[in-house]
Amino acid sequence: MLLLAVAGAMLVLAGAGLVGLKMLHGGGPAHVLVTPDQLGGYVRRPQLEKQMDAGQLQQQVIAKSAGQASHVVSAVYENGTSGTRGRTPQIVLFIGGNLSGVSAGNFIASFTEQSRGAFVTSPGTLGGSAACVNAQASVPGSVALCTWADNDTFGVVASPTMSAAKLAAALRTIRPMVEHVAG
Repeated sequence: MLLLAVAGAMLVLAGAGLVGLKMLHGGGPAHVLVTPDQLGGYVRRPQLEKQMDAGQLQQQVIAKSAGQASHVVSAVYENGTSGTRGRTPQIVLFIGGNLSGVSAGNFIASFTEQSRGAFVTSPGTLGGSAACVNAQASVPGSVALCTWADNDTFGVVASPTMSAAKLAAALRTIRPMVEHVAG
């Protein structure tokens, strides 16, 4: 199933970005990541989360992070399920959390070095670093992934229905809705 390919690709590439990075401390405000019921036109789909076993993916990301990831959250969102006859719904898997001991630049450099065809992109208004890849070059299935990191968070979005360029634009739209200054 294509959704399982998204989940597998996200786990492999997110894990690659978390493991073996230099220990550095970033400055800036503390953040918290949330998974609201809606992200603009995207609606959270618990049934898709179950199909993709998002909870298990969360646990695997934490385990692969060597203690660098905490407060990891996940959700699956879908856009275009009603009133869109003839249009394929857009699906986005999001997993993110707090990141300690890793610089945003090193996190993204590790991701781009281990992901054939990855490219750096704008992380949006919240800053940090970001990169994307059309993962079919690295992982079976047609899956796009984008990841970001800043002084204390990381996030990965994956989609079986978008190109990496389109997903990069979605990342910049979605990120301010899932990442907030703690306080």
